[in-house]
Amino acid sequence: MILFYILGLVVAFCFITLKAETIFVSEDGVNIKDNFYPLYIPNDIIISITLLNSVPRILMKTNGANFGRIFKGRCKIMRSDAAEKVTMYLRDRRSTVIEIKTVNGSVFINRKNDALTQQLFDEMKNTVKIVKESELDYCAKPRRNYRSILMTIAFTAVLFGPLFFMNYDSEIIVTDNAIEIKGEYAMTIPFSDIDTVLLIEELPSIKLRTNGISTGKVDIGNFKMSDGDKCRLYINKDVPSFIEIKCQKANDESQKLLIFINKTTVEETKALCEEIVKPERL
Repeated sequence: MILFYILGLVVAFCFITLKAETIFVSEDGVNIKDNFYPLYIPNDIIISITLLNSVPRILMKTNGANFGRIFKGRCKIMRSDAAEKVTMYLRDRRSTVIEIKTVNGSVFINRKNDALTQQLFDEMKNTVKIVKESELDYCAKPRRNYRSILMTIAFTAVLFGPLFFMNYDSEIIVTDNAIEIKGEYAMTIPFSDIDTVLLIEELPSIKLRTNGISTGKVDIGNFKMSDGDKCRLYINKDVPSFIEIKCQKANDESQKLLIFINKTTVEETKALCEEIVKPERL
């Protein structure tokens, strides 16, 4: 369930981020409307507008997103044996590209095919009034884009906020032969592999998470204790009651560890423990 939630939000984030930006061309400059990387390029900072046959080699992203041939945001490119910081709005990294060279650096733009890129280039060349070099505003500073920062913070809050505050209640089914834990990091614990079952009020010291999920209230997955031993956790940390299941040595490597489980309340945890330790099971 948690993985589907995260996957859905990641897909939504990619859709919003990589959605084609809207470009408005006027005599006064080029205005790029975008969810994360909006940019206005006034004509008094534009040095030239050129159509290039290919996109310069991208060295690394500094603040951007890409999917396949789409790239959007800030990056470093290699040109004339030197790295250069630029901004890109690419719908196809293998297509022709418009370079808008400004006093603050270059902006590269293209559309999903060469014909549309050529059409946009013609519109820019015929519409934008390029001022004389003596009229260029070399003192102009790039506008800080707080919108992308705020959008990223908001997305992170939506993505991880519910996980941080949610209570986790794993589906634990006790059968005649085993304890079945459903959901994330599902596992089956045969009663024949169980050595001891204890109801405890405090967990041993946990050193680190090796493979799992850890939020404000939840620990799920594989962890390592301070003494170096491995353990598995399926717990709500706010509930001061835990069931410790110690498994015997078995052929299955996953059983050679301690397992800690609990429910969303102390009463439910005690009831689960009583169900597990019935004489006919152990």
